[in-house]
Amino acid sequence: MKADDLGHLKKATAILTACVVQTLNESDPSFQERFLERLARAYRELKDNTDGDVQNEMELLAWTRELLTGFNMVSGKGEPFLGG
Repeated sequence: MKADDLGHLKKATAILTACVVQTLNESDPSFQERFLERLARAYRELKDNTDGDVQNEMELLAWTRELLTGFNMVSGKGEPFLGG
């Protein structure tokens, strides 16, 4: 798999995940908050307790969080994907 293909796959996976979480949040308003907490735990687990290169995995988790919250470390607060 080429690096470009991997990047597209990670972006599509983050978008798909964000859409599912946003849809579930419509019927359970606490779902997204619980999901984001679990996502943060998963990110820390990968960062702190995984041997080897986990950059792609961590990037996918970060992109998913950014799509759901609109926040990123470079530009700060933005709008969630599709308005949340």
